[in-house]
Amino acid sequence: MKKVFRRKRKGSLFRHYFGASVLVVVAAFMFLGFIMLLFNAAQWWQDKTDSLSRNVHNIAMNYADLETSDYTDSEKEELLFNALEFTYKATLSEYFVSDIEGNVLYCFDSNTVTPPLCDEHRTMHISEENIRRAIDGGYTDYTTGDEFGMGKFVVAEPIVVGSKTIGMVFASEDAVRGFLPYVSDIAKALSYAICFVLVVVFIMIYFVTRGIAKPLEEMQEVTEYYSRGEFQHKANENYKKRDFSDFAKALNKMGSELAVTEESRKSFVANVSHELKTPMTSIVGFVDGILDGTIPPEEEKKYLSIVSNEAKRLSRMVVSMLNLSKIEAGEVQLSPKIYDVSSQIFETLLNFEKRIDEKKINIEGFEEMGTVRLRGDRDLIQQVIYNLFDNAVKFTPENGTIWVFAENDGHNTTVRIRNSGAGVKQEEISRIFERFYKVDKSRSFDTKGVGLGLYIVKTIINMHGGEITAGSKKDEYTEFRFEIPFEEGF
Repeated sequence: MKKVFRRKRKGSLFRHYFGASVLVVVAAFMFLGFIMLLFNAAQWWQDKTDSLSRNVHNIAMNYADLETSDYTDSEKEELLFNALEFTYKATLSEYFVSDIEGNVLYCFDSNTVTPPLCDEHRTMHISEENIRRAIDGGYTDYTTGDEFGMGKFVVAEPIVVGSKTIGMVFASEDAVRGFLPYVSDIAKALSYAICFVLVVVFIMIYFVTRGIAKPLEEMQEVTEYYSRGEFQHKANENYKKRDFSDFAKALNKMGSELAVTEESRKSFVANVSHELKTPMTSIVGFVDGILDGTIPPEEEKKYLSIVSNEAKRLSRMVVSMLNLSKIEAGEVQLSPKIYDVSSQIFETLLNFEKRIDEKKINIEGFEEMGTVRLRGDRDLIQQVIYNLFDNAVKFTPENGTIWVFAENDGHNTTVRIRNSGAGVKQEEISRIFERFYKVDKSRSFDTKGVGLGLYIVKTIINMHGGEITAGSKKDEYTEFRFEIPFEEGF
């Protein structure tokens, strides 16, 4: 009994998908946060150096203006010191002025109490290299160990009066002191924002992943049932997403086809066993009867004839099964060419001349046929026509008629072979091309057949991209019709 499958095991697939999605999202946000942190850090460094450069430039311009003014030296000194103090308090950076020999003349930092110098810069001397760099037009640098100390921003600009450089203005600031708090604040803000977004994203991922993983888990376990040969299980097809519904329908269709194939396989094995057992039992029985004297000597020839017929039937069955096995395994390759199928039909019919004469069968249709071109593998089509004629001659009664027809309309080649007789029941027509299926088994018309001929015929026609059908009318006729595509130039 069929049933709709319901998931029994825990959602391992869901956990894998959810875990993988979470890892990807977390990694993406961490990378994004890192990139934003780097960007903000670079922007902070740029802003800081720009700010120091502007302040140094303003001080250098003020100093140059004071040098050309009418102020007294003490007034100039006081005004310059006030400018340094104001700038320091606004930025908390160290500012100092030196002459072109590197001697510090004025400064202001956290240690400055009275002008013009603090104790730290009073003994400080600017190196010749830094003096030269400042005279050349100023510079911006990050120190790694010189007179300014470790890990500081240093900005320098020359003081030019007229065309003469009379000194330099320097500014320095501890990079770590301002950078770490800034980075810490940015990191906290990013952390809060990312955590909030991650919570929302995780909730969304949970429901999305669950919606994807649940049907996949159901269908996964259905395939596991199929792998064990339990084709009665069916996947649920009622999903909101059309893709999953289509997938489930395709899976269920595959299961149904596998069930049919499995049933066909079992039937095939059973039929082969039965078909092989019947002639072998007859052969062994009659031979034993002859050997042990059960069958009298005068009847030995009669029963040896039966043994011969059964052995031939057994041989035909083995040959048919070998041919079928080669075809289904893809070992038979088509060698198509265009040829006259009407002459092939006539030549094939000559093989049955003796049986036709014995049953006084009338053959009709050749006088109206003419040349009919067919594109196909001549040897395989020969086997098709032979099997259809063999079937027709076998079931045509004495004084009956076999009618043949062939035509080519430019697109397809059609061949029909009809024989008079009892016909085939309509309920058997649909099964007539099945393996080992014998029509009207109760009447045992086909005592010599193996039930593979028409199945091989259908397989060969399908290999050519064609189609074969059967039709019948009770107590009148049975007809087989096959059609193969024909295209000029191939």
